[in-house]
Amino acid sequence: MLSTPAQIAAYQALKTAGGLATAASATQSTQAAKLATKASATLSGLVLSTVTYPSSINANVAQISSWAKVLAGTATQATSHATLLANYSDPSTLIQLTTGWDVHCRASGLKASELAISTAIGDAATPGALVAALTALDISALSSAMDSINATLASGTATVPAALSTSQVAALQTAVTGFTAKMATATAAQKTLATQYDAASSSITTSQQAYSNAISVALIGASINSAAVAKAVSAITPASVLALLKESA
Repeated sequence: MLSTPAQIAAYQALKTAGGLATAASATQSTQAAKLATKASATLSGLVLSTVTYPSSINANVAQISSWAKVLAGTATQATSHATLLANYSDPSTLIQLTTGWDVHCRASGLKASELAISTAIGDAATPGALVAALTALDISALSSAMDSINATLASGTATVPAALSTSQVAALQTAVTGFTAKMATATAAQKTLATQYDAASSSITTSQQAYSNAISVALIGASINSAAVAKAVSAITPASVLALLKESA
């Protein structure tokens, strides 16, 4: 290990750098989770359980609550993505995945390709797009409209219920309309990240299973004629596997 001058120099450089870096993709995903959590909390806070909203704004109020839930889901997705990337951003783990993926591709007659988890770790643009979309969410108009509405409705009494003005209803409608396009962009970015997450997770599962099976085949092949463990190997190995290994022994 580390037998060449270049390897020793690289070791010193890594030591000086303080170890491996955190992938930008993981950092961006964590940032996206923070932004989504904050936006979700802000939107949730605009709809008060102590206030009864009139039918004239029910649809828009429900939309705000729906957006809050979507953003909470976005935060969860981004957190899961960051965790996945961090868990597999390790050279030893990546080597195992590479070995398993190579076996999978050769056994399945597939052309060698990059693991989806590797692509995800190296791709800061996809979570970065989500960060940009979440950063662009301007909740100020919604907050202003809902603060005014909540203050008015809270001032009413059982005998004299408060009524919203036409301008208040219109202001909320305008704010919701303006927020819709921005939210659509954020939702699209979240779906793209989710697709990447699913592909990365799938590649990990496939590689790990292939690696495990390959190790088993290699060990069984080495032990198939061993007097010490032959019976145990025969008991746990499918007959078709034993036949093929005995044939090639």
